[in-house]
Amino acid sequence: MQIRTMMAIPLLAGLAGTAAAADPVPLAPSSKWQMDYAPSECRLLRSFGEGKDRTTLQLGRLDVTDAIEMALAGPHVPATDRELPVTVSTATVTQVPGIHARGFAAGRGTPGTLRFRPDVDLPVALRGDVAAGRPTRLGIRFVRGYAVQLDLGGMQGPLAALDRCMDDLVTAWGLDPAEQRQRKSEPEPLTDPIRWFKPDDYPASLNRSGVGAIVVIRLVVAVDGTVRDCAVAKAGGDTAFEDLTCRLATTRARFRPAIGAAGRPIASVWIRRIAWNPAAPLVGAAD
Repeated sequence: MQIRTMMAIPLLAGLAGTAAAADPVPLAPSSKWQMDYAPSECRLLRSFGEGKDRTTLQLGRLDVTDAIEMALAGPHVPATDRELPVTVSTATVTQVPGIHARGFAAGRGTPGTLRFRPDVDLPVALRGDVAAGRPTRLGIRFVRGYAVQLDLGGMQGPLAALDRCMDDLVTAWGLDPAEQRQRKSEPEPLTDPIRWFKPDDYPASLNRSGVGAIVVIRLVVAVDGTVRDCAVAKAGGDTAFEDLTCRLATTRARFRPAIGAAGRPIASVWIRRIAWNPAAPLVGAAD
């Protein structure tokens, strides 16, 4: 099935410069919601505010689970050297639990970005606003006094569009969206995934120079636990690691298959982030 691209806009907008305010003025939308049908991810984008206050919000999904990866962009994002706790609120939830984010400073011609770890509680909060019939006001507070509020409005339509996009992607992966939404468990590796990626696998030339990469892979696991397909969902760093990561995972990974609503094995997806470092590869949640 071909995934059509309606529109994709870069995160090139500015963030509010009044981050130190105790109660920031809510920013009204300055664009409509736009859906980016990417090959491996669905992204909703919208801008808020004008001029120096202009903020761009992105809500993305890349898995069959209802987890949302959020990002804000602009020149005033405080940079951090690691993920840190961040306070996020909606109309019905005063603090969404367990959310972490990392700030990346603006560069010449590029905006700063605040990238959030994929989270299952955020969509619960947004859908709670919909169920309560309340428009969403998204509040975000981060380090060094950074704070912003965005008037998202009613989220029923945008979330439905995100769900439809994910159904299209899941179908393109050769899976049944309804079956995936009802699965009882995801595929479970039979061995620790870190054993699939060994220090000896590291390309020698890149190891000597200390070059690394982060590769998010999507494995389609068949009902017998074998890997039916591997694709790179996201990647950063040297491209030499992309094909290598999929080749090693396809060769070495074996799973207990996912379990469907009827209690029987079904084909499904397993998505993880592989961080290639000269010392040793690391496997973590997709982000």
